[in-house]
Amino acid sequence: MREAREALRALGRAMAAFGTYSAGHPSRDRALDDLFESLARLQEDTPKPAYSFIEGEIIFGAQPLRGEGDWPWAPRLEAVGVQRVEFVSAVDRDDVAAFVGELSWRLRRGRDDAEELRTPPPTGIRYGLVFVEGEHDGAGSGEAESPGIRPIDLRPEVEAVAWIEEELRGGARLHLAEAETVISTLTQAMHGQEAMLLPLVRLKEFDQYTTTHTLNVSVLVMALASELELSAAQVRELGIAALLHDIGKIRIPTGVLNKPGALTDDERKLIQDHTVEGARLLLEQDADLDLAAIVAYEHHRRVDGGGYPEMRVGRRCHDASDLLHVCDVYDALRTHRPYRDGWSHERVMSYLAEEAGTEFREDMVTAFTRMMSKWSEAPTKLEGASPSDPVSTPDVSSPPG
Repeated sequence: MREAREALRALGRAMAAFGTYSAGHPSRDRALDDLFESLARLQEDTPKPAYSFIEGEIIFGAQPLRGEGDWPWAPRLEAVGVQRVEFVSAVDRDDVAAFVGELSWRLRRGRDDAEELRTPPPTGIRYGLVFVEGEHDGAGSGEAESPGIRPIDLRPEVEAVAWIEEELRGGARLHLAEAETVISTLTQAMHGQEAMLLPLVRLKEFDQYTTTHTLNVSVLVMALASELELSAAQVRELGIAALLHDIGKIRIPTGVLNKPGALTDDERKLIQDHTVEGARLLLEQDADLDLAAIVAYEHHRRVDGGGYPEMRVGRRCHDASDLLHVCDVYDALRTHRPYRDGWSHERVMSYLAEEAGTEFREDMVTAFTRMMSKWSEAPTKLEGASPSDPVSTPDVSSPPG
């Protein structure tokens, strides 16, 4: 990461020089030379390096760049629509100069003017907003990609989650660092496109359902937590819990999970036991995963006391479990399965509204509906509730012990 840090700092010095000195000034030229040389060294080890600037966090590739959180240019670049910078081919000095000049121009003009009045020239350096291909973003429609903006490919995250599950299935410990890296990437996707609709990841095969479902639910959960104005730390903790909420399904044969016909009583019990198995597996880990274990155990419980697993003593579920339950059901019903077609967005939202107060917490459904209406071109209104209805802030902090 040393070369990545040096290149980032050189970029900061170059932008400062461009903002202070006129073209041709020696200080400006020296800063450009320094940046060009730093990028060339970086590309020796990482041919296509990429930086992302999301809510004050700097991510290099898919790894948080620790120790650079106070880099002053990150929030300024994000504010003018530059959340991600990718060097997709070997750079030359002219490209670097044009790149720094464009960033400086954007910083002077502000985001709206920069996007409206100017299109960056084509080079091997791409920059712009972070977004992810969804089912309504024109993917596959022949629409041209916006200049300077490149979508995030979530296939590596699908593969990472599948690898985590396979390692656990083979008896290894949970690779929590990998899970945290996936959540960092999903955080970028969540903040990158305000109008995106789920599912974010479309299935190629039905046996990918558990893996892609966890990614979709993680984004929904973090987005809903942000809608409820929870802290960044709480949002990330909920994202980890969401990513691991179905981990108990690694104990279930794929043939049972994807069975197209009716389940036998034994098969149904095996599937329902994934909540208990998931909680047990997480509690056996060395990491502090108490909240994730509770969510894994409770996420199929209903607010009216139904669902599974059965409780010997009646009690309300953790706020985090109730929050995830809404997101979990939304994505599950939207997704095509071997035994049924996926529901439309409108049908799922109607179901959530009908079941508010019985299966789901009413305040969670209200907040989820408000969030989805912001993402959708045609806002979906919750029957009997207004988008301005107050929603209590849930307590999703890790439980003691």
